[in-house]
Order: sequence, then C-alpha cells, then structure tokens
Amino acid sequence: VMMVTSSLLAFAQKSWNREWDQAALQRDVARAMLKVKQSIRSGTHAELDEDGNGVKIYHTGAWIRFWFVPGQKDLRYQLEGEAEQTLLYGVVEDAAFEVDATNHKTVTVGLELQKDNCEAQLSSTTLMRNYVSGT
Repeated sequence: VMMVTSSLLAFAQKSWNREWDQAALQRDVARAMLKVKQSIRSGTHAELDEDGNGVKIYHTGAWIRFWFVPGQKDLRYQLEGEAEQTLLYGVVEDAAFEVDATNHKTVTVGLELQKDNCEAQLSSTTLMRNYVSGT
C-alpha cells in the first residue's frame, strides 16, 4: 500500500511540475507578444529586416526593432539609440514576422517556444493605430 501511494504521489508531483512549466512558458510567450503588439499599435509604419528574422517598427521620431536569433533561440529588441535587450532567452524555436506589403500598417508575428519538453505557440496580427498615410 505504501509503495502504491508513494508511486501515485510521485506521478502527481511530476504532472504538477509539467503543468506548472507549461503555464510558465505560455505566460512568457504571452508577455513577449504583448510587448511586441503594444509597439506595433503605437507605430506609424513597419519594415521587415533583410533576412526576414525581424521587423522594425517606426514611431514618430524613433523606432523599435524586434528580431529572432536562431542559434541562441532568443527574441531580442532594441529601441533607437539604446542597447539591445533580450525579451526571451533560449526558448524560441521559431519566430516569423510579416508586414502587409501594400500599406505597411499591419504586422503579423508568430512565436514558437520550447523548454523542457513543453511547447507554446502564439500568433497575432496587429494593426497600427498611429499609421500615417503615405509612408
């Protein structure tokens, strides 16, 4: 009876830890996507990086750039004139950025994260609210 009970407790603890890790990963991808979306909404227009691994969002008088570093599995960002920062460390399996080619005011971002056999995916299309006509 003791052996069965301890096995059940060990299984329950392992399941709890896995669910906790999954929730933490989902929280991280949601937090990163929120920062990206807020930057897009306040932008005036956007351009993809030449390699397709990033996007630069222009604001009145400044820009912010988000990009994926495949070898390090990081999602980074940089505000114009400031040092680059890492938004997600070592958990990004893939990141995709698309900018509407006709008006440059709609940006789609897709993120795939993986850590300790847990996975999370999130994709969002965001329209700029401060879009300046003709840019």
